[in-house]
Amino acid sequence: MAIVALMAVAAPAALAHVQIDVGDGQYVMEIGFRDEPAYVGQPNALSLKVEKYATGGTQPVDGLAGTLQAEITKDGQSISPPLVPKGDGLYEAAFVPTAAGDYTFHITGKVEDATVDESATSGPNTFDSVQPLTAIELPPASADAAQVAAAAAQADAAMARTLALVGIAVAILGLILGAVAFARSGRART
Repeated sequence: MAIVALMAVAAPAALAHVQIDVGDGQYVMEIGFRDEPAYVGQPNALSLKVEKYATGGTQPVDGLAGTLQAEITKDGQSISPPLVPKGDGLYEAAFVPTAAGDYTFHITGKVEDATVDESATSGPNTFDSVQPLTAIELPPASADAAQVAAAAAQADAAMARTLALVGIAVAILGLILGAVAFARSGRART
């Protein structure tokens, strides 16, 4: 029972990354987000696992933090955070996604004697795209405090303008009535 539960938990992680053969099929790189699904504004990382094909399966390739570089691109903007080794052929490049949508991970350099220049873009056939944080908010966030304060300030300013215009109109009306009364009082005396 525990093995079945472990397989159910582990399976989505494997499906949420893309695998790319490199070095004439000598190596396999697995690329995706460290935490999936990925959410806007939440710390995450490019996750890279490098393994060498061997008899009976694959073996992790360590020691690549100095020979591989990572570039993360979104909407024409990119960053190149360092790849940090995590052991067993796993590397991470930490960053915080600030917009929902697809991100491209580009890995260049060398895996032992093999040259690497591979890219993978998130999407339905690779790994998860970044989701808005509202997808997991509970209760759903209403307008944030700054938006509420700005709307209240605008409403107060509009009310103040309206009251000022009413005050000016009343003052003008008072002046007109005063002038008319003064003019009438002058005619009555003569």
